[in-house]
Amino acid sequence: MRTTNYAQRDRAAQVVFYVPLWKRKGICLELFDDYWRNVHGPVCARLPGQYQYWQFHVAHNEGGIWPSIEGIDYNTPAEDQFDGIAELTFKTVADRQTWFQASSILMDDEHNLFRKAIGYNTNPGNSITYVDGIENATPNGLVGVEKFHVMFKKADDISVEDFRQYLQESFASELVKSDLVLKLRIHLFEEVDNSRPDAAGVSHSEQPEKNYQAALEIAFSNHLEMEQFFTSEIYTTATQYQAKYVRQISIFPERTAFTFVYNSQMTLAGQRSSTVADLITNIGAINQLQDDISTLMLGKS
Repeated sequence: MRTTNYAQRDRAAQVVFYVPLWKRKGICLELFDDYWRNVHGPVCARLPGQYQYWQFHVAHNEGGIWPSIEGIDYNTPAEDQFDGIAELTFKTVADRQTWFQASSILMDDEHNLFRKAIGYNTNPGNSITYVDGIENATPNGLVGVEKFHVMFKKADDISVEDFRQYLQESFASELVKSDLVLKLRIHLFEEVDNSRPDAAGVSHSEQPEKNYQAALEIAFSNHLEMEQFFTSEIYTTATQYQAKYVRQISIFPERTAFTFVYNSQMTLAGQRSSTVADLITNIGAINQLQDDISTLMLGKS
C-alpha cells in the first residue's frame, strides 16, 4: 500500500523516447537480457542529453491478469509480443534531439539482440508520474513489487484528443485515489515516425493499425493488493466507459528493471554494466567508487 509519494522526482523530465523492443531470433531470452543490460545499456548511457534511462525487461502478455471489459481486445498476437522497453527521458526537446543525433552508434549494435525497435515520442507534459510509492528510483534487477506496462490502442471512432482526455481525466485521475496503487505513470504517444531508417536486420517501422497511442506503468505492493484494487469501487468507476475510448489493451508484466542514467548522471550500472554494479554493491567494494578508479575505468583525463 502506498504511504509515500515520490512522484516529484520525475517532474524535471519533460519529454520521453519510449521504445518497445523485440528479441531477435536465434538467441535465448537470458542472453538477450544479459547483453542488453551489460553491453548495449552502458553504451547508450554514454550518449549526451539523457536525464533518465531505464530498461524494463518484460514477460509476454498471456492474459489472466487484467479484468476484461466487453468490447475491448486483450489478446496480443505472437508477432506483437515484445521483450523489453527502453525508456529515456529528457529535460527538453533539444536534449532529446541531441541524443538522437548521437545515437547512430547504437544502430550497429542493435542487430546483435533486436529484430524490431519501435520508437514513440511524447511531447512536453505528456509523460506524467501521478503517484510513486516505490522508494528506489534506480533499480538494478528485481524491483520487489507487482509491476506492469500496459499498452493502449484507442477506439477507431474516437479522436486522439478525446482519448487522451479520457485517460487523464477519467481513468488515471480516478485510479490514483486508491492507496493500493503503488505507482502510476502514463505516456501519451505521438504517431510513430516511420521514416526512421531500419538498422541491419532491425525494423524501426510499424503498420499504423499496430501503433499504440498510450502506455501505463502501474505497480502494486503485492498480488493481494492488486486483486483488491481490481474489485474496488474506484476501479469500477474508472473503467465504466473504457470500451468507448479503448479498443485494445496489452498487459506486459515486468520481470526486472535497470537504471543506467539518473539525474543526468550515469549510474554505476551505466558506468560499469549491470552485473558489475551488482557485484560491487553486494561485496561492498567502496574503493570501486573512488575517483581514481572511476577515472581509470571511464577514461577520464
